[in-house]
Amino acid sequence: MSLNPLRLGALKGALLAMPLVLLVLAGVAAPIGLLLWRSVEETEVAPALPRTQRALRLWDGKGLPDDLAFETLATDLAALRAAGVPGAEAIERAARRLAADRPELAQALPGTAERSAETITSRATSTLVADPAWGEAENWAALQRAVAWPSSFHLLAAIGLRHRAEGGFEESPQGPQARAQLGRGFGGALLATLACLILAWPLARWIAGAAPRRAAILAAATLLPLLAGEAVRAAGWLPLLGMGSVAAFAVLALGLLPLMVLPVALALRQAGPRLPRAAATLGLSPWQVFRRIRLPQARGGIALGCALVFTQALGSFVAAELLAPKTPTAASALAAAARGGEWGTAGALAAFLLLPALLVAGLLLRFGRRGAA
Repeated sequence: MSLNPLRLGALKGALLAMPLVLLVLAGVAAPIGLLLWRSVEETEVAPALPRTQRALRLWDGKGLPDDLAFETLATDLAALRAAGVPGAEAIERAARRLAADRPELAQALPGTAERSAETITSRATSTLVADPAWGEAENWAALQRAVAWPSSFHLLAAIGLRHRAEGGFEESPQGPQARAQLGRGFGGALLATLACLILAWPLARWIAGAAPRRAAILAAATLLPLLAGEAVRAAGWLPLLGMGSVAAFAVLALGLLPLMVLPVALALRQAGPRLPRAAATLGLSPWQVFRRIRLPQARGGIALGCALVFTQALGSFVAAELLAPKTPTAASALAAAARGGEWGTAGALAAFLLLPALLVAGLLLRFGRRGAA
């Protein structure tokens, strides 16, 4: 049975594109997917208390859990104590994670671990006496959440919220700081996009209307700030603007300006000058020509430029770290969390940073379809 030539050509094209698809999956999709997976995974408590995790799956959250949960907690903690230094480190990590939800557990978990050898052979009341904190249902609820999957803890912490024992949410101690970081990131990206759009329009008009040789020179010159790299731009502007949020914003906006100029210039150049000139000849004012002719002509380039600038500005942190170290953004907090091995926090921040990028991509696709129609 022979294959249709069109189908055979499509099959060959798919086979040729397969290495590129695999490269994208391995280099982009897999790392991002793993990071997002970490945002709903509990890596501090669940691995340290596996028996307790299984026991708490049977608890309905009403009152105190049964004796089995108390005994398995003591057994897990005794096993960690017997493991030496690695076990002590696991207890410390678990206590730190639980303390973010219930502060009293910062001392209760290590304290119970120290007395676990004495209580492991006793019934639940002995473990309860080991630390009164285990007599509160709210602390067991926090422990149950910390060993569950999927977990919303890191996602809520990224926006400054946490679960309440009686249900619903409340502000966490780090709530204002967490939301301020996200707000600075999103607000800075929006302002940078707007600033780039305003500054890019006259330069894009100049490039679009220039002769081919001059247009190529202008486009190459426009790319220079981008090619220099963010770290070099920040260090270069430091003696001129000093340190501060205004300096960081200026460096960010000016560095990303080429990403707005070139798409807009390309859209205007492809549209050509005939229609705007004809409209001006017919008596339209410059504002009417801009609003009715040039702006619709450049719509695709504007959409692409806004998408590029916004997503790049949202993830930028070198300039902020160098010029405004006391006002960290969400991206710099993500980098700090990743350096510290706090992958749940890093994954949650990455999830919130990717949401606007996906929204921008959807808007860009919509504009592209309109332009094609």
